[in-house]
Amino acid sequence: MRIAFFTNNYLPNTGGAAISVETYRFALEKLGHEVYVFAPKYPKWFPSHNNGDRIFRYPALFIKQITIHPIPIPFSFFIENYFRDKNFDIIHSHHPYIIGKTALKFSQKYNIPIVFTYHTLYHKYVHYIPLIPQKIKEWFAIKSSVDYANKTNLVIAPSTEVKEMIKNFGVKTKIEVLPTGIDFSLWEKDIPDKFKYDPRWFGKKILLYAGRLAKEKNVDFLLRSLTPLLKEREDVILLIVGGGDERYNLINLAKKVEILDKALFLGWYPREKLVYFYKIADIFVFSSTTETQGLVTLEAMAGGCAVVAVRATGSESLITHGIEGFLVNEEEEEFREYVKILLSNNDLSEKMKKNAQIKSKEFSIDKNAKKLEELYYSLLK
Repeated sequence: MRIAFFTNNYLPNTGGAAISVETYRFALEKLGHEVYVFAPKYPKWFPSHNNGDRIFRYPALFIKQITIHPIPIPFSFFIENYFRDKNFDIIHSHHPYIIGKTALKFSQKYNIPIVFTYHTLYHKYVHYIPLIPQKIKEWFAIKSSVDYANKTNLVIAPSTEVKEMIKNFGVKTKIEVLPTGIDFSLWEKDIPDKFKYDPRWFGKKILLYAGRLAKEKNVDFLLRSLTPLLKEREDVILLIVGGGDERYNLINLAKKVEILDKALFLGWYPREKLVYFYKIADIFVFSSTTETQGLVTLEAMAGGCAVVAVRATGSESLITHGIEGFLVNEEEEEFREYVKILLSNNDLSEKMKKNAQIKSKEFSIDKNAKKLEELYYSLLK
């Protein structure tokens, strides 16, 4: 098949949707398909990325006052001509807005089946839109994403919880549950000694957060919750891996509560090196309540981390409380106490680490790509 992915987020962005697009692109090409990605250009302050012959970039605006990410301009006669000449079998849209609208237009104009993955709880991201009242923004985000889904041929939900949620919102199109899988070959590489024995963390109990530093990720909750623990335990350190709009606000918070020496802001790392952090960490701590799957949590589990996470969509689809880790209420003292339980009980910690790795094996990208392939073929019959 010749497949067109349309996405507002793609490499070098390292968010969940971008990683999902790239992971499935690679896996589907291993199965013999041609996958083309239509995505925005990224500004120079992002790491460079080799586009390849099948990656097409839309022009984009960069307005740092609003977001560090590009805002695509989804109009290009050159790209539409290229799209038309390629005779695509399937369009797979990864967002309902901006470039997603172009995907839907092409689907209708050229009579090509379109699949839509509901990667994001859009109503929980509307704080990025200024001036308009919150309730109106939330209503519009739900209504517009549902209207979009109902114009497609198939909707993919990353978890059962998301499937039920969007059905309740009003999605009538058939919904299939298909999480993003993991390419376990990344986890097979040995950790370089220079990394493993880095004096900043060697010999410490390591708590890890990996992901974007944005308001919706709720990282300030982690800092406030873990401050007393980090102050009382010399052997415990918190590693924060990732970048984003909230980086400097979070650093200032860490300074204010006097844990900047124990909460290390390490910045962005490419995925192949991010895996090293998953493998050296003892506990993955996660407080986002806006995930549809929680891909970084799954990756941490594959690396052998026990997990303490705020109970929310995404985390609930991966973790059974008391088996791979703990799901807790969004309450600072409760969250901290469950981290303490794992730090003080080595047998329990090791058992949960092992369980987390076992659970992660259910999410093989090779298996999930085969299922996605079958779903595509079902639309071509």
